[in-house]
Amino acid sequence: MKKTFALLLCAVMMLGLLAGCGGDKPAAEEDGGEDAAAAKVAYLTPSLDVPFWRYVRHGVEDELSKSGIECVTYDSKDDANTQMSNAQDAITKQVDAIVISPTDSASCVSVLSLAEEAGVPVVICDIGSDSGEYVSFISTDNLAGGKAIGEYIASLLEPGTEVAQITLNQARINGVLRKDGFDEGIATNGLVDVDFKQMEKVNRSEGETFAQDLITAHPNLGAIFCHSEDPSMGAVSALEAAGRTDVLVAAFDCSPEIVEAIRSGQIAGTSAQQPVLMGRYAAQAVVDHLAGEEVEKEITLDTLLVTKDNIDEVYDTLVEVALTEE
Repeated sequence: MKKTFALLLCAVMMLGLLAGCGGDKPAAEEDGGEDAAAAKVAYLTPSLDVPFWRYVRHGVEDELSKSGIECVTYDSKDDANTQMSNAQDAITKQVDAIVISPTDSASCVSVLSLAEEAGVPVVICDIGSDSGEYVSFISTDNLAGGKAIGEYIASLLEPGTEVAQITLNQARINGVLRKDGFDEGIATNGLVDVDFKQMEKVNRSEGETFAQDLITAHPNLGAIFCHSEDPSMGAVSALEAAGRTDVLVAAFDCSPEIVEAIRSGQIAGTSAQQPVLMGRYAAQAVVDHLAGEEVEKEITLDTLLVTKDNIDEVYDTLVEVALTEE
């Protein structure tokens, strides 16, 4: 069963609901669920160098703390082998559950298999897995988010304008969906996607380098869509250095820098995810599962299209669901 929650509804209603879980609901049910307050959970994150994952970590750790659960976060340094080693270490230390944001969808299968053999339940928070057993998968509607920012960029440019993308690794399900969604969006006004570059580290340096490559190879580009917040700022730097004020930057995700870049016009807009809220839902899925309760198999959160026209209106919501890391 799949649930889809609108961002504003989540911000207004669900944060209040989650905030009350630690105080009102007993950690363990009378039907034999584990004592959640005595539990230890591991969060396996791709890379804490990426702001998005620090926002997710905050949501996971803060929500678990409300139920008195210890959370140990493992930084996988954007390496699948490191994430596997982290999973092995967590299982050896007898964690009661794992929350994983996979480095990629293919390698997640091995982590899920390892955890299943050890009898450790797993909740997936973002990116997704090609296969395997898990308790719950909390994700973003990446296809709709990519389409929304694509439609917005299409509304700003003339039909036939060339655009390009700096994508997440296409071994990640979320990266494929963002790319496909953006292509659907730009098709609404006949824009042409002429090229894309796949990131590995998802950092500012990659965004800058790939933006330089794209505007060199395609001098008539009208826009570049970056699949993550930090690389988007790298693309802004590359365009400024080249004096290309004619190329729009479209982003995915949000950060304080992205907010200021939208206000200043350096970035046209972004489809903002809700990483803090995603982390909270992942944590609550763990708490409920350890207490013997039924957990939704899939929970999907919407993105929020943020532009210069609505940034002031949505800013407080962004802080609640997307921009808090400590």
